[in-house]
Amino acid sequence: MGNTPGFYRPFLLATFLAAVSIMATLLWPFRHAMVIALVLATLVRPLGAWLPRFMRARRLLAATTLTLLTVLFVLLPLAGLLTLLTSEAVTFVQTAAAWFKAGGLHDIVAWARTLPLPGWAKAYLVASPIDLHKIEAWALASGGDIGLWFLWAGKGVANIGLQLFVLVMFLFYLLAEGEFLTERLRRASPLRRDQEDAIIARFKAVSRSVLLGGLGTSLAIGLVTGVGLWIAGITPFLWGAVAVIASLIPVVGLSLILIPSIIYLVATGSWKMAIFLALYWLLVINSVDNVVRPLFMRGQARMSLVWVFVSILGGILLFGPLGLLYGPLALSISFLFFDIFLEAQGETEDRQPCQATPEAGPPEGEG
Repeated sequence: MGNTPGFYRPFLLATFLAAVSIMATLLWPFRHAMVIALVLATLVRPLGAWLPRFMRARRLLAATTLTLLTVLFVLLPLAGLLTLLTSEAVTFVQTAAAWFKAGGLHDIVAWARTLPLPGWAKAYLVASPIDLHKIEAWALASGGDIGLWFLWAGKGVANIGLQLFVLVMFLFYLLAEGEFLTERLRRASPLRRDQEDAIIARFKAVSRSVLLGGLGTSLAIGLVTGVGLWIAGITPFLWGAVAVIASLIPVVGLSLILIPSIIYLVATGSWKMAIFLALYWLLVINSVDNVVRPLFMRGQARMSLVWVFVSILGGILLFGPLGLLYGPLALSISFLFFDIFLEAQGETEDRQPCQATPEAGPPEGEG
C-alpha cells in the first residue's frame, strides 16, 4: 500500500459509487418486485426446515421447491383473486350505470320526501338546488372513465407478467444465495454484528406482522364483512374484497365501506337490514379488528397504533397500494436506526472519561 498513489482510495470510492449507480439504474424498474421477493424470501426461508433431508442438503433443489410452493400457494391465488375482483367490479359498474339510466336517483329523492322529516328538511328537499340530471351525467361519465381504466389495466397485463417473472427469479436467487449475499453485505457494512442482527430481526418481524398478521387479519375481516353484507343483501364478493384492502388502514378503513352500505340500505327502505349491519359491524367485525390486529401490528413492529396508522397512510400516499408494506417497514427500521444512533452516542460519552489525561506523578520506577 505504500507504493499506491494518493488518489487510490478516492478513485476506488468513485468507481464503487459509479457501479452502484449503474446497478440501481438497471434494477430500478423492478424495485417493487425485488422488495416483495425479499420479504417473501424472509418469510419462506424458515419453511426449509420442514423439507426432507435430501432436499435440504441440496441448496438449489431446496430453493426450487420453496419457490414453486410460493408460486402455487401465494402468487397464483392472488392473481386469481384479482381476476375475479376485476370481473365483479365490471359487473358493478354496469349495474350502477343501468340504475342511473333507469332514474334510480330520482326514486331515492322521491322516497326521501315521503319520510316523516321536520319541516325545514322537507323544505330543503323541495327547493334543493341540486341538479339530479348533472349528477346522473357525472356518474355515467365516471362509469365510462372506469371502463377506460380497466382497458388500460388490461393493456398492462404484459408488464405485470414481466414483474411477476422477475419477482420469481429474485425469490429463487435469494432463497439459493441469501446467506452468501448477507455475508457480503455484512462485510461492506460499518455496523457491529449485533446492530446488523437487530436490523435483520426487525425486518423479519415487520414483514411477518404486515404480511402474515396484517394481511391475515384483513382477510378474516373481509370474510366476516362479506358474510354480513351478503345477509344484508349487498354484493358480498366485491365489497368483501374491497373491505380486505380498506381494513389494512387502521381505525377508519372499514367505515369507508360500511357507512355507505348502511346509508344505501336506509335509502332503499331496508331499515331492519341497516340496523342489523350496524350492530354486526359494532359487535362482530370490530371484535376481530380491535383484538387481533393490534397483537400483530404493535407487537411485531414495535410501534404504537398511532405510528402504524400514520406509516400506512403515508406509505399509501407515496407508493400506492404497496405502501401498506413499505410504510410500516420503513418507519419501524427508521426507529431502529434512531435507537442505534442513541446507543452509539451513549457509548461515546462513556468512553470520554477513559481518554482523559492521567494525573501527573513520578515516572514508573522512580520515587
